[in-house]
Amino acid sequence: MKQLFLLLIFLLAIFFRFNNLNWDQNHHLHPDERFLTMVGRAMRLPQSFADYFNQEKSLLNPSNIGFNFYVYGTFPLVLTKYLAVILGKDNYNDFTLVGRFLSALVDFLTVILVYKATKLLIGGFKNGSRFTLHVTPLFSAFFYAVSVYPIQSAHFFTTDTFLNFFMFGSFYFILKAIKNRRFILHLLFSSLFFSLALASKISALYILPLNLGILFLIFVLQKGSFIKRIICYSLFVICYLLLVYLFLRIFNPYYFENQSFFNSTLNKNFVESIKMLTSLSKPEVWYPPGVQWINKPWYGLLLTTFLVGLGSINFIIMLVGLIFVISKIKNQKSKIHSKNQKGIYFIFLLILIIFWVVGYFVYQSSQFVKSIRYTIYLYPFFAIFGGVGASVISYWLLVIGKKNKFFYYVIRYTLYVILFLWPLLFSTIYFHPHTRVEASEWIYKNLENGSFILGEHWDDPLPLPREKNFGKNFQVELLPVFDPDNFEKWQKMRQLLQKADYYMLSSNRGWGSIPTVPNRYPLMSQYYQALLNGDCEKQKKLVGVCYKKIKTFEPYYYKFIKYPDHWVEETFTVYDHPTVLIYEKNKD
Repeated sequence: MKQLFLLLIFLLAIFFRFNNLNWDQNHHLHPDERFLTMVGRAMRLPQSFADYFNQEKSLLNPSNIGFNFYVYGTFPLVLTKYLAVILGKDNYNDFTLVGRFLSALVDFLTVILVYKATKLLIGGFKNGSRFTLHVTPLFSAFFYAVSVYPIQSAHFFTTDTFLNFFMFGSFYFILKAIKNRRFILHLLFSSLFFSLALASKISALYILPLNLGILFLIFVLQKGSFIKRIICYSLFVICYLLLVYLFLRIFNPYYFENQSFFNSTLNKNFVESIKMLTSLSKPEVWYPPGVQWINKPWYGLLLTTFLVGLGSINFIIMLVGLIFVISKIKNQKSKIHSKNQKGIYFIFLLILIIFWVVGYFVYQSSQFVKSIRYTIYLYPFFAIFGGVGASVISYWLLVIGKKNKFFYYVIRYTLYVILFLWPLLFSTIYFHPHTRVEASEWIYKNLENGSFILGEHWDDPLPLPREKNFGKNFQVELLPVFDPDNFEKWQKMRQLLQKADYYMLSSNRGWGSIPTVPNRYPLMSQYYQALLNGDCEKQKKLVGVCYKKIKTFEPYYYKFIKYPDHWVEETFTVYDHPTVLIYEKNKD
C-alpha cells in the first residue's frame, strides 16, 4: 500500500509539473526565459574538450557571444543546448520548451529527494510510532508535490529549479554520509551536487554553512582528542571544497578568467554583472522592476509565502510540523543519555536545520528585494516540516477516530482535499489560454483595423502576434509610465493618450507598483487611481481625456479566490497569467 501511495504522489507531481509546458503558446512571456533563450540560441557547441575549457574561445561562454552581462551559471543552459541539438530542437520556440521540460524534470526529482531525506531524518526520533515513521515521508513528498511555487517554477525555463534540486541534493548526500558507512562516497556526491548547484547559480553558496555545519557535528561529537577531531574536520572540509572547485571547473569553467586550475580568478564580466545586479537592488536606484519593493513591508515575503507560495492551510500545517519538531527536540534532549552520541548528534542536527531555514527566511525578509524566488531552496525543508505536521494531525485524528470513526474519516479526507485544493485551483491557469493570448484574440476579433493602441514600457504590449489576425494591423506605442514624473514625461503622456483609441494594461506591473510609491510618482499614482476607479473628471484634469474599461481578462482561479494585488509580488501577477485590462477612449 505504501508503494502505491508513493507512486500516486509521483504521478501527481508529474501531472502538476508537466501540465501544458507551452502555457504561453510560444510567445515567450517570461523575461528571464527570453534572455536565457537568446543566450542559449547564440551558443555554439565546441568541437573538442579543449575548446570547451578554453574561456577565451568557447562559444558556450556568454562573454564570447555578446552577453557580457550574465549573472547565472551556465550549466542549465549548456545542458539544454546539448539536448536541443541532439533532438533537433535548437530553434527559438523549441529551445524554451526543452528548457521547461528539464526544469520540470529536476523539480520532479526534488520530490523524490524530499521523500528520501525525510526518511533519513524521521528515523532519528526515539520512540516514534510506526505510523509517524511510515507516513511522514509520504506526506512530505506529497507536500512538495503540491507546493504551488515549485509548480510554477517548474513551468519556467530559469535556473531556479536546477539550483533547488542540486542544493537539496548536496544536503541529502551529507545526511547519507552520516547515516551510512560509505562516508567518503556520499561526501563525494554531496560535493558534486553542490558544485552543480553553483554551476547553476552562485546563490548556491547559501547552503554551504548548513552542509559544513552538519559535517562539523560529525567530528565534534566523536570520541577522542578535540584537537585531533578539529584537524580531521579541517582536512575533510578542505577536501570537500577542493572537490567542489574541481567539479565547478568542469561544469562551469566560464566562472573563471582562464584555464589554469591553479588560478581561481573569477571572470571579470561575471563579477561586474553581479556588482551591477547588486547596485540595481537598492531603493534609491531608478530601476522599474525594483519599484514594487520600495515600500514593501518586512512581512511581505511571509505574506506571499502564506497566501500563494504554499497556500494558507498548507503553511499552517507546515508551522504545526515545525512546532512539533521543536517540542520533540526538547523531549528527546531529556531522554538522551550524555553518552548517547547519536541521539545528541540528531538533536543538534535538527537545531541546525531549523536555525538555517528560519534564519535564512528572516534574512531574506530583511532585504530590499523580498522575492519568493530567492527562497525556492527552502521549499524542500518546508515540505519536510509540512509532512511532519500532516502526519501529526493525522495521528491525532486516528486517536479521535477510535471513538468516532465517521468523524475521523470526514476530517481526514477533508484535510487531504484542503491540501490539494489551492494547487489545483492555481494549476487551472495551465488548463486555459494565457490571459494575454486570450486578450489578443479578442482584440483581433473586436477592434477596428488600424486602431491606435497604447501599452506600457517594461511590459509586454498587446496584441501579441497571432496567425489568425483577420488581416488586421494596429499602431502600437508604449507609455513611459516608469519615467520620473517630470514635465517631459507628462507632455508625452498627454499627447499619446489624446491620440490613441485604446489603452491596454497587460499586467499590473505599472498600476500594481507605482501607486505604492506616491512620493516618487505623485502624478502617475493619481492617474492610475483615476483610471482604475473610472473617474473621468480626474483623468481629464490630468491628461485631458478619459478612458473607460471595456474588457477584463483574469486567471481562471480568480473566480474562486482573489487576493488584493498589492499583497502578492509580480512573480504571480506579471509573468504567469496576469490580469489584463482593456480601456477605450471616451469620445463624449
